[in-house]
Formats: sequence, structure tokens, C-alpha cells
Amino acid sequence: MIPAQRRPQRSEWSAPRVVSRAEADSAAQHCIDLVSGGGSNAIASQALRYTSESTWNALLEQQRGRGCESLARLARTLLDGKKSLHSMVGAIVGRLWVALGRPRIEQVFARELASRMPLPFGHEVAAAARGLQAAGILICLADAGPIQDCACLKDLLANEGRAQFENLLYGAFDDWSSLPARMHDPVAVPGATSK
Repeated sequence: MIPAQRRPQRSEWSAPRVVSRAEADSAAQHCIDLVSGGGSNAIASQALRYTSESTWNALLEQQRGRGCESLARLARTLLDGKKSLHSMVGAIVGRLWVALGRPRIEQVFARELASRMPLPFGHEVAAAARGLQAAGILICLADAGPIQDCACLKDLLANEGRAQFENLLYGAFDDWSSLPARMHDPVAVPGATSK
């Protein structure tokens, strides 16, 4: 029996989608509701698990009134770089199989397998990127500006969708090292598979 083919993640098969104003407004209200229920303290305490208090406070002060555009760009660069690295590893393995004179189907199999296997540091890269996005949303909420304009919120909605956006928000209250698993980012665990 041949197992079902892995369904590609949104970022693997399409460009970011356009987010409607209504969807952004709904997500913004969801953020506001969570934060007003004490969520900002929970997110800040998670950030402080991975950074010093002085660094966190300096980030909040520096970003005040500026939003999270730079954090959103860095997070997207990390996530896209991780994806590109997977493709590069797959291409190298495929070329190696060609050089070894292996049959075409073995070349294709080896290339696909290598490009989809978790990389040893992939989990950490994804966790850092997702932590940047969670912090960016909190920064935008703290600014008291229109949260619909939050770059991290818009990037998450456009590239991952509403369900993943909610996974990130709820996961931001817990241990941030588990954010990649909540977001269905490939995890660097032997034998782990992507959805």
C-alpha cells in the first residue's frame, strides 16, 4: 500500500493571499480580546524566558509608535530561508545521485526525501521566527494604534491563514519553543513528518 502524498503547506505552493479588511478586523478584535484578558502579561513573560528584561524593555521602547514592520520582515526572512535551505539540500542530494549514476526514480526520491526531512536546527529557526511574530503583535497592541495595520498580524494571516494565526496567539501564552509544532512548522525530530 502506498501512503497518501503529503499535502503541501500554503507557503510551498502559493504566494501569500490577500487578506480582506473584514478578516483583518476580526483578527484584530481577537487580539484585543485576548490581551484585555491578561494575554499581554502572558506573552511578555514568555518573551522574558528567552531574553533579558532590559532587552525586552528596550525593544518595547524603541518600537513604540513604529509598529513591528522590522520584526515581521525578519520573521518572514527566517521562515523563507529555512524553506530555501530545504530546497537547496534536496537539490544537492539529487545532483549527488545523478553523479553516482543512479536511476531517475532514485534521484527524484532522494531529492524529495532530502528536501522534506527536518533539518537539525529547523525547529529553532521556526521558534525564533514565531516568537518574533508574537512579540510584534504584542508591540502593536501596546502602541494603541490600529492593530489591523500590524505587520506581523498581516503576514501571519496572508501566509498562514486564520487558524494558524489563532494557534500562534494561543501558543504565545505557553512555552515558545513549542510554537513551531502549534504552527505545523516542520520539527527537527527524527521520524517526524509534516502535515
